[in-house]
Amino acid sequence: MSPNRKINLRVWLKIPDAEAATVKNTLVRRLGYKNILADVKKERLFSIEIDSGDPEELAKSFAKELVNENKESYKALIDELLFEDEYVPVKVALHIEDGEAISVRERLRSRLGFGNVVDVKKATIWKLYFDTLRPEAEVAAREIAERLLINPHKDSYEILSRPII
Repeated sequence: MSPNRKINLRVWLKIPDAEAATVKNTLVRRLGYKNILADVKKERLFSIEIDSGDPEELAKSFAKELVNENKESYKALIDELLFEDEYVPVKVALHIEDGEAISVRERLRSRLGFGNVVDVKKATIWKLYFDTLRPEAEVAAREIAERLLINPHKDSYEILSRPII
């Protein structure tokens, strides 16, 4: 029996993202990051665990269901989660039960017939663009996550500075 595979579907808006703009304005104007923070962008991440099937084909099928191609773009990664080097990615996820992820899992399994879907995890990736990427950028990213991006009662975060496999 082959091991389970993971499809990581990264989804972002093609149109301006009001939430990311608000976070950037808050960080720059109110929390004092004007001198080091260049930009803030956001992605949704669906990590879909499967126990059979062609991951590439399944990724395309899942994207048809989870991505609104009129306003969103996506990238599917199989068994890895890689990010570009020009920003610090901060993954924010619920550490309590995620009703939306459960709903997506059940929709894929039951309504759409993907019985090979074992589990679905959902997270937000905040892409923090600093003027220079240096060790202080990761320290600032942790501080930003704790001050603004998470609610410690329900969220956890992780700085994803290296490829995660």
